[in-house]
Amino acid sequence: MSRSIKLALTFMLGFLALSGCTSVPAPSTEWQTHQEALAGITNFTAKGKVALISPEQRVSANFLWQQKDDELSLRLTNFLGTTLLTLEATPDIAILVDNEGQRYVGRDAASLLEKLTGIALPVDDMTQWIKGLPTEQNDFTLGADNRLAFLSENSAESNQPGWQLEYSTYDANTDSLLPAKIKMNQNTQKVNLVISEWIYPQ
Repeated sequence: MSRSIKLALTFMLGFLALSGCTSVPAPSTEWQTHQEALAGITNFTAKGKVALISPEQRVSANFLWQQKDDELSLRLTNFLGTTLLTLEATPDIAILVDNEGQRYVGRDAASLLEKLTGIALPVDDMTQWIKGLPTEQNDFTLGADNRLAFLSENSAESNQPGWQLEYSTYDANTDSLLPAKIKMNQNTQKVNLVISEWIYPQ
């Protein structure tokens, strides 16, 4: 792990308390229609807070996730607005810049992010998961409203426990199309997302 990133993450202000307002029941939808609507959203911006919990550390940050087709831009900042890292990724290359301006280049965004920060985030799959859309390899369960409620990553080939995701709330400002709260866990690591704003073509 980059020492500068590790120190910045370790000493960030506070740990994110993932509490929110009382949610109202989301309107029901037909899964196939809902799935097609999500698949059609290929350009979007998601803003919010992320909490990372592992045996070694508990940290929180603001995040800005921008997706344009298969191009990703992710920025993490602390509560003072200081940039902790930026990640730019395409299918062919990933570039990470730490809080001191040091630039790292790799072919795989997830491996580069984990190597330099210790955050084991499955970046490629997250481009779908963050929208509440499973990949073809995932097992999933729908809620009573026919939206994604639980998702399990299929990692049988690697013989490693996969990520488990829970979608507890959907954003009323998107007509409950897109998630507002996602809880992720894999073994002893947890990543919790609270998405406060979605920007996408409608």
